[in-house]
Amino acid sequence: MPNHSCRVACTMLLLASLALTATGVWAESVTKTLTAQLPANKIYETGQAYDVMRTRDRLGVQLNDLVLIENDAPGAGKSEKGVHIESVHRGVRVKKTLHVEDPRAEQAHVVLYMDPQDPANPAPYYLLVNGHRVEGVLQSWHERVWWWIPVPVNYLVQGNNEIVLVCDAPEGEGYNLLFARADEYERGGGANTYQGHTGLLTSGFVEVPDNGVLDGLTPINVGETSARSTDGGQSWENMLLGPEADVQGEYVIRLNLKQHHATGALLTQPIDLWTNRDDLGSIVGASMAKKLRITGTGETPEGTGLSWAVRFADTPDPTSESWDAFELVAEGASLNAALPDTGKRFMQVRVTLSTVSPLHSPVFRGLQIEREVHSEAPPKNTIYVRTLVNPSIRYPSHEMYFESANAPQLAELKDTLPTNVLVRDTHGQFAEINHLRHYVSKLWYHGSPHPEYPEWNALDILQRKYRYGHGGMCIQFTIVFVQALQSLGYQARHVNVFNHEMPEVYIDELEKWVVVDAESVFDSYEFNTETGLPLSALEQHGYFLKRYGFTADNPIPWASPEPWCNWTASGQPETPQPLEVSTLTDWINDPDPAKRPPQHNLAGFFRLIPRNDFLTRPTPRPVAQGTTYWPWSGYLCWYDAATPRKLQYALHSDRVADFYPTLNRARFTATHSETEGKINIHMTTQTPNLDIYQVNINGSGWNESPADFTWSLYPSALNRLEMRIRNAFGLKGIPSKLEVFYHYREPYKPKEKE
Repeated sequence: MPNHSCRVACTMLLLASLALTATGVWAESVTKTLTAQLPANKIYETGQAYDVMRTRDRLGVQLNDLVLIENDAPGAGKSEKGVHIESVHRGVRVKKTLHVEDPRAEQAHVVLYMDPQDPANPAPYYLLVNGHRVEGVLQSWHERVWWWIPVPVNYLVQGNNEIVLVCDAPEGEGYNLLFARADEYERGGGANTYQGHTGLLTSGFVEVPDNGVLDGLTPINVGETSARSTDGGQSWENMLLGPEADVQGEYVIRLNLKQHHATGALLTQPIDLWTNRDDLGSIVGASMAKKLRITGTGETPEGTGLSWAVRFADTPDPTSESWDAFELVAEGASLNAALPDTGKRFMQVRVTLSTVSPLHSPVFRGLQIEREVHSEAPPKNTIYVRTLVNPSIRYPSHEMYFESANAPQLAELKDTLPTNVLVRDTHGQFAEINHLRHYVSKLWYHGSPHPEYPEWNALDILQRKYRYGHGGMCIQFTIVFVQALQSLGYQARHVNVFNHEMPEVYIDELEKWVVVDAESVFDSYEFNTETGLPLSALEQHGYFLKRYGFTADNPIPWASPEPWCNWTASGQPETPQPLEVSTLTDWINDPDPAKRPPQHNLAGFFRLIPRNDFLTRPTPRPVAQGTTYWPWSGYLCWYDAATPRKLQYALHSDRVADFYPTLNRARFTATHSETEGKINIHMTTQTPNLDIYQVNINGSGWNESPADFTWSLYPSALNRLEMRIRNAFGLKGIPSKLEVFYHYREPYKPKEKE
């Protein structure tokens, strides 16, 4: 599994001078029987998920039922290297050949990226799918270049499928079809597909080994599956596209099938065998879990299966390399297994789903874990937890890559920022972030990033400003702002919504991700007027759904030709939401709400690039991001019951943890030592560029600490322990806290006679 935690060796903390040595010993053994009920929907939200999704009733988990077949996305976009569109009209046809492993599906759609040459009057067009005529659909109101054309499933065949696009309108009245140039593939993610598409590779969720051998990896011979005819389909020429037939490339023609993936897996969050408390709040003695039994329920229609595996560790961090390997304990629709006694505190369960038919999926329903916990306990009525601040940490299913503190461009960028922008520790993190936001928004006014589309490097964008008088549009403002934030130690990333690119930054003092937009025509953040809290992109999306009344019973109709909200059309019903924007630019703060930054009104759909390390790893990245309607495949896209998945993308999730990992917090376990009055502390974190852990014992000041140490309690006292992280930039996380009363009684000794 990927390792999200950044760890460094720490110097041992000298505690002997800070505490007395207790002389007591453990008093008795305690046995308790614990049962944990873990329904599938809770595991789905708190664990990690791979190629699985919720069932329709949202109570179970099944195999993902969206399969995208494409080989164009790494190179798709507005290229400055030359022609990247094909004119389709009377006499000129295009053909795409896509390989289908199994054509059985509930639904099938051909997905095209094409622009009408006469937008006011799009011409009729049709497809020939393996020789079968399929009429074209009306243009979508929402994204007018993406066309989702339903295709009868029985037109598809196992193996190669030919899709021909035909428009009989005269030249100049047909369509411009986007194609991916071969010379753009390397920058966009390379010429390979994995499991039939490119998304897992371009996102970085799957990496190609150095030897190039990976099961499911297929090289793309760019141009091999695209062909062009200039005689109405009588003859075809492969590889060379464009009006002069001189560009090697692949047409942006994709096939989306509603069919289940062959396999998928769901992992529980680490399960504490010693206690049922999710907050790890109790201090327990070292324990042994005996009579450990795990039961599970599911459904396995014919041709499907469930397999159940477990592993153990002494840490609640699921990404730690200290975990044992998974061991298979059962296969089948149900699980009822006795497990060996274990002294390890945490267990993780992996449920693997599989099917031989894409029309059927197994369903996982839940787990129950029973055990007897045998613990050695300290003397009764001695140690009491008075205060506990111990955060849960959300871990995404796939690793998110964060920029390295060692990237030299960050230091150079920080040196270019005026000293009056660096206001750390004066007004707090949120003030500093917004001060920097306003500074970036004033660097130039929104403009086109062409020509010479800049690198994803703030220094390069600022150089472009000097050459052309501006640095570009929203994506360039986002890159400059994100990397300026990174130079100060903050974690920020790129998020895309309707026709807009914006930054989201993790703010420790708010303990959340917040959209803080530095684009010159935005320069704002949005907040809830009832609570005062600034919003994340997901929260903005939720308000969008409420504003326009979209629900599970009334989902957003992405492909509809009719307007379905009034941000560009009038007459649509809406419910105003309790939101306002905060801006430091007076001309944006117009009394007319229609003239203010639209913020949540653009968040009907959002996607993110699941990394922000474009200085140390410039690629893969989209070709000319923001200048076409996002045909790249590396985005992780949000969906929910009211927000259907978009058929041009392969990677979707409705799990909050996959979008909003918890950063910069110290989570801990506390275990009684063998000696009374001593507590063993184990800390974990998910902190990019972690430098050290720090502890503050009884207000004595912050000191460096290893992740594991022993806390010696003062007898007959209220003992206070604070724990936090510090990253390589000196940024400190919010402290975790443990406050304990230790009521000590010296062991009885008869008084000696004088």
